[in-house]
Amino acid sequence: MKKFFEKHDLVKITLFAILFVLVLTWIIPSGVYQGGSVTGGLERTGIADLFLGGMTSVSFFLQQILYLLFIGAFYGILTKLDGYKKLVEKFATKMKGHEIPFIVIISLMIAVFTSITTNVFAIVVFIPFIINVLHKMKLDNITAFATTFGSILIGVLGATYGTEGLTSFVYYLKMYSTVTIDVEIMVRAGILLLALILFNFFNITYAKKTLSSKKSLEEQNEMFVVEESKKKNVKTWPIAVGLIVLLITIVLGFIDWETSFGISIFTEFHTWLTSLAIKEYTIISYLLGNNAAAFGVWQLYHILAVMGIILAILAFIYRVNFDDLIEGFSDGVKKLLKPVGLMVLIYIIFIFMYWSPIVPTIVNWFVGKVFNPFLSTLSAGIATLFHSDFGYTGYALGGLLTTYEGDSFNIAYVIYTSINGLVSMIAPTSVVLMLGLSYCNISYKKWFSYIWKFFVGMLICLLVIFALLTYL
Repeated sequence: MKKFFEKHDLVKITLFAILFVLVLTWIIPSGVYQGGSVTGGLERTGIADLFLGGMTSVSFFLQQILYLLFIGAFYGILTKLDGYKKLVEKFATKMKGHEIPFIVIISLMIAVFTSITTNVFAIVVFIPFIINVLHKMKLDNITAFATTFGSILIGVLGATYGTEGLTSFVYYLKMYSTVTIDVEIMVRAGILLLALILFNFFNITYAKKTLSSKKSLEEQNEMFVVEESKKKNVKTWPIAVGLIVLLITIVLGFIDWETSFGISIFTEFHTWLTSLAIKEYTIISYLLGNNAAAFGVWQLYHILAVMGIILAILAFIYRVNFDDLIEGFSDGVKKLLKPVGLMVLIYIIFIFMYWSPIVPTIVNWFVGKVFNPFLSTLSAGIATLFHSDFGYTGYALGGLLTTYEGDSFNIAYVIYTSINGLVSMIAPTSVVLMLGLSYCNISYKKWFSYIWKFFVGMLICLLVIFALLTYL
């Protein structure tokens, strides 16, 4: 069995998870919370459902799939440009000797942005660049993964105003109550800070060990290899400006300024801009298109437009011929096929849970009508294990959570939000986790041996916080 998981372990583990869930649908009845109790019956998943589940997962999450493949194309082209190669070299050289502050700052920025952003995938567009720099700084794959994808999961653990999962979670809870996204916002911000401190403690400790040995050089497996530029005098500023513009648009586009912070200037500006007209013709509106949106309510396809424009300008500046563009585009997409394919497999599990919602039945076996923080923690962990979409947890268990009143409901809200992020750091059904491990070519076993201490320590801290909130 050990030898069986030596190669393609992530795919094999995910396939086992799919089979496990499929079998459970034959054993555990599906359930729906109605009036504080669960009703339902067996809704078995069969062979035909298995293949339909694959097609449905692609259909449901096509935007994420195309977005990630386009990121592959983006870096497939960038890594062929001498300007990008030189920029990565210069950046890594400047950061040399400051590895620890660099990984802490990057981790902090990613986690905080994820905590308030409307889509966890938005920041992924910069991860290949960051990993390129980290590898040039002689840091290994685990450190690179923890600093990037791991920090995204820390942001999910300490979600405050952000992540589309939390937004959907609140949306479904509103079917039963008047809940808002800022429930116990200071407590959740404190949990984010605590998680960042503990997570970076382990990350820094590990990074120091690898930097003092040759292990980091042996464990660098890069998807988008950045070779040394053969040209001495090459312009790096166009690449730098392009990445900065991309960063600014993502920050502006994926923070819900109006709903979360009461800032309406971007909505008002968008309305003014698209209303500008020559006679009756709103030319700017026509140019932007019917699906253009104000900053704060962007979707992933809006980033694709920005990336496409940046690529076109860079291709012109660096005089890239069309054949090289097609070749880079194709090579980049091919490199992301395996991680994206793994993501599709994980989403199949979510589709099965959508068709056969067994989690409410499982939770109903041990969670009563009287709130208990420890049982709620267990139920939140089970829900995260089966639901790769946190919003669906709100849909499936909203009828239970909203039976709690006052402080009990607020504490349950904090529990589900925090545990969703924590369990996602080890669950083989976690999309961000498995996508990142596949991208960085890290085995699940190796990641688990690295993260288990943080997981246990953070879980103990959270249980203490939940108990204090409940019983004091």
